[in-house]
Amino acid sequence: MRSAGAVLRERKGSALNMQQVADRVGLVKGNIYYYFEDRQDLLYHCHVRCVEMSLAALDEIAARTDLSPRERLRGLIVRHIEASLGSDYGGVLRSDMDEMKPAQRRRYVALRDRFEAGVRGLVEEGAAKGEFRKTSAALAGFAILGAINWMHKWYREDGPLGLRAIAEWYADYFIAGLER
Repeated sequence: MRSAGAVLRERKGSALNMQQVADRVGLVKGNIYYYFEDRQDLLYHCHVRCVEMSLAALDEIAARTDLSPRERLRGLIVRHIEASLGSDYGGVLRSDMDEMKPAQRRRYVALRDRFEAGVRGLVEEGAAKGEFRKTSAALAGFAILGAINWMHKWYREDGPLGLRAIAEWYADYFIAGLER
């Protein structure tokens, strides 16, 4: 799965080629089909792994009761960006999810919705504690996640800013938009 992400990252979003994945891991293409039904199945598992990393960050952040909602949301935004774009699986975000099978889509959407609910919860908590202005947590969540999830279209590892600097800029930008 990491190799699929790497191949997509190197090809700048071109379609995944199973032979290239096999070549990268030093296997014959048929061996990959032992683990994955097809190309889309491999992409699905990579997408799930990406969202699982973001959910792990959400769980860790949620447990940090010593931090304010503002600090937790900022940390979550940074961690989500780093997990999405900086991980071995990040290249897969350049691929299309439209070919997911209905059962795969339901599982993925449930995981994604759990993450989105966590973002909304932090916005709501921050507003309840007076750190953020009263706003629609749903719209704030869509704005934050929509912007972050589009980054894979333009982000390049060899760009002028490093991933951490971009992640922190995004986090500061969204936090400033929520503050009172």
